[in-house]
Amino acid sequence: MNRRERAAAALVLAGLATGGGWWLTTRPEPPPPPAAADAAPPPAPAEAESGIAMSPEAMRRAGIVIAPLLPRPVPALIRAPGEVVSNRFGAGVVTPPTTGTLIERRVAAGDRVRQGQVVGTMFSPEMAEAQGQFLIADREWRRVRDLGREIVSARRYDEAEAQRRQAMTRLIGFGLSPRQIETPGAAPSGQVALVAPRDGVVATDAVAVGELVAPGRVLFTIADERTAWIQARVSPAQAAALRPGQAATLRWDGQTRPAAVRALEPAIDPVTRTVGVRLDTANQDGALRAGLFVEVELPVDDGGPVLALPVESVLRGPDGDWRVYVAGADGRLRPVEVTLVRGAGTLAVIEGLAPGSPVVTEGAFFVQSEAAKGGFDPHGH
Repeated sequence: MNRRERAAAALVLAGLATGGGWWLTTRPEPPPPPAAADAAPPPAPAEAESGIAMSPEAMRRAGIVIAPLLPRPVPALIRAPGEVVSNRFGAGVVTPPTTGTLIERRVAAGDRVRQGQVVGTMFSPEMAEAQGQFLIADREWRRVRDLGREIVSARRYDEAEAQRRQAMTRLIGFGLSPRQIETPGAAPSGQVALVAPRDGVVATDAVAVGELVAPGRVLFTIADERTAWIQARVSPAQAAALRPGQAATLRWDGQTRPAAVRALEPAIDPVTRTVGVRLDTANQDGALRAGLFVEVELPVDDGGPVLALPVESVLRGPDGDWRVYVAGADGRLRPVEVTLVRGAGTLAVIEGLAPGSPVVTEGAFFVQSEAAKGGFDPHGH
């Protein structure tokens, strides 16, 4: 590069330097952020107090009912777990009257039997011996009776009669009737018929043919299912509010049935620290089987009148608070927060509203849905 070219290059570089500095010092500043006063206004809040307006015809079609909130007596409910147990007043057992061997059984668990029906047969050496003794005593008594008191002494006459009576009593104890005892061949030698003590259903049959059984052994249990017992447990404080004869309700598998308290145990269970309550109820259909678990509802008096609504009229809001819909003077339905005091079956006891307030008692969920569509504040704040 010659001297002239070097000079030209120097002039170009000097010009670039001068222009670049000017650009750096004169570039435009970014616009400042808009002031708070110039910011875009937030969306206008919904009118919390506007409520929802519905014509009487629309309310009728939707099944919405408005009624004044009036004090009413609402019994408190005690809820307790319960279990169906065998009705001990309506149950009977079949036990052998003497030691022997079971040679036949005629029923099994679940079979329905009638009182006096033979459910099994056993063979007993004692029975055979007793039958033989009766035959001897009966023959002697007949001989003495035929001779008459004119020939036989009074003592001998009385002894023969007493021995026959004793032998018959022993056989009656084995389950034979006087007719069977006195009819020759009516009862096979040594065989004892086991009979049902009452009408009912065979609940248990813990015996097998050929088994040696002794007195006191329960061979069959006959249960009367027409009345069921329910055993429930409550705290001592709850038991103090209960009394025999008090009405109750049983709930299980979507079914309900009325029941009544029959007795309260006198002692507190040392393990669970609870008091046993026995209830009973009609069970003609046999739906309440022993071992079934149920929920027991026991209404008890809880003082004076309170403000209560159907449980479906008290709804939860998005913030978890309880609320009901109240009709204003302008006819609009507005949500009002309330305090849920307790539940009482199909009713909810509340606080936070004045008595006489017109509230939605039916169709509250529909009102809530329509309110959400309309965009007004569902909190009612």
